[in-house]
Amino acid sequence: MSLTSLVFFAFLGVSLILYYIIPKKAQWVILLAVSLFFFAYSSKLLILYMIATTLLIYVGALFIQKYNDEFKAKKKTLSKEDRKQLKSAINKKTNTILTVIVIACVGILAVLKYCNFFGGIINDVSEIIADKSIVPTFNLLLPLGISYYTLMSVSYIVDVYRGTIEAEKNPCRLLLFVCYFPHITEGPFDTYENLNLQFRAYHKFNYDKFINALCLLLFGLVKKMVLADRLAYISNEIFDNYTSYSGLQVFVGMLSYTICIYADFSGCIDIVRGVSKMFGIDIAENFNRPFFSHSVQEFWRRWHITLGGWLKNYIFYPVSLSKVEKNFSKKINKVCKNRYYAATIPTFLPLLCVWIVMGIWHGASWKYVVYGLYYFAIIFMGVMCEPIFLRVFKNLKIQRNGKAFGAFQIIRTDLLVTVGLTMFRADTLTQFGSMIKSLGTINFNVFTILNQFPDLHKLDYVLMVFLIIALFIKELKEEKVKNINILIETNVFRRWLWITIAILMVILLGIYGTGYTEQVSVYAEF
Repeated sequence: MSLTSLVFFAFLGVSLILYYIIPKKAQWVILLAVSLFFFAYSSKLLILYMIATTLLIYVGALFIQKYNDEFKAKKKTLSKEDRKQLKSAINKKTNTILTVIVIACVGILAVLKYCNFFGGIINDVSEIIADKSIVPTFNLLLPLGISYYTLMSVSYIVDVYRGTIEAEKNPCRLLLFVCYFPHITEGPFDTYENLNLQFRAYHKFNYDKFINALCLLLFGLVKKMVLADRLAYISNEIFDNYTSYSGLQVFVGMLSYTICIYADFSGCIDIVRGVSKMFGIDIAENFNRPFFSHSVQEFWRRWHITLGGWLKNYIFYPVSLSKVEKNFSKKINKVCKNRYYAATIPTFLPLLCVWIVMGIWHGASWKYVVYGLYYFAIIFMGVMCEPIFLRVFKNLKIQRNGKAFGAFQIIRTDLLVTVGLTMFRADTLTQFGSMIKSLGTINFNVFTILNQFPDLHKLDYVLMVFLIIALFIKELKEEKVKNINILIETNVFRRWLWITIAILMVILLGIYGTGYTEQVSVYAEF
């Protein structure tokens, strides 16, 4: 069920009516019912995988909670030595449970999504040794949002293990957290701690909040259906026929895709956040004006924020606190006398793990692994070279806080990100290499691209330029005045003017109708 389809909005309308007429104690039941319907509508029997994952974390968390409660109840009556022994025994049990459950949950994801990727690696080795393949290729169907609900499930049981939250005793409430329909298609990732209290609270219909949610939803629809889906025509043409283009034409395709994926992904996040707000539930923000970042590292703190937060909490920190990392850090501190490098070098392994996982999470291909390593190399080398940069800037008397240098940093970062997203979009690393190589060719005839799209009129190009400029101005204003959202207007006239304009734009200018092939939202594939 596409987030931009009439079927979805009919489903949303019925869901909202049921939600607000039902007794307050049963509101969460309606959310669970409509979420299960949404999931089953899209995945049918594949919903069983999601239910299996939920049962795994439910049972595992209850056992972990049981052992933790047992320790709390007994520790006050025990001597220091006995308490230490009991703690050690409890830790062994909870560690075993956590490991088994996480491996099982990730194993389901790995089998369904990555079996052919890892099977291909085994076959490559087998062909070298025995000149034959030993692992067959499987055609497995993926349930909706498996990459999202799996990682959220892992975060839940890890948080119970850490004592951040208590295990949920009602399996249906936990199921609601896992399958809540606004975030199941393409995120954002959220935590049980954030959503649980909201699911339990009674949400009375609030006109102002509902209209603000509608404004956010409509803004997402404009970005997705009016801007992103038009840009997709250009980027798809150039990426699919890259050998026919060169120079500035390829660069136009790269920029088109960069803006397209941002408008598409952030637009869909605006839609689901707006939908969730209509139910009175605030889910996590996923974007914070990323193209105003001064470094690649900052970019990833502003882009897909919740994925970055998940990787930091459940990959970076555990690896940083592991015995291997602690031993490595001790050796570095003995060898390296420079405090900065002694503190920086040990981050190599945790960062490497983060970016490999980030790459693989996006897809079962070496392209995505290299995509992750690309950002790892830029970020780690940038951190390692920071003392050198400081000396150079000091000697050249460059003001790092100046507007001119800030603008240079933003442009540099956006170009590096554009290159990374080109790799992300290219079908193979070979295609990516060819496209980057073609940038060196001289060809200024950019406008020949316009003749490749019979479905796009010249006014479509004017509309795209207008919307890109409007989006830039909006985000620039919000960047200058932090923590504001200019879509949320207290002025009734301006608010309804925007709602009217947005609805007309979607109806009259949205890319849909006869002969239109809907552009699948990029991150819905993960």
